[in-house]
Amino acid sequence: MADDRDKNQCKNPSCSCPAQQGGKYCSASCEGSGGTIELDCDCGHETCSGNF
Repeated sequence: MADDRDKNQCKNPSCSCPAQQGGKYCSASCEGSGGTIELDCDCGHETCSGNF
């Protein structure tokens, strides 16, 4: 069973940030990814583990 963090996580697969309140993504960058799988996340959040 998934915990609340999984439900609120950004829908960009390479991003580890929580989604914005009431949204599916943490940033416009992740929303603009169009569901493509990227190796590097460009959301710009320092805590994102997808930023290389």
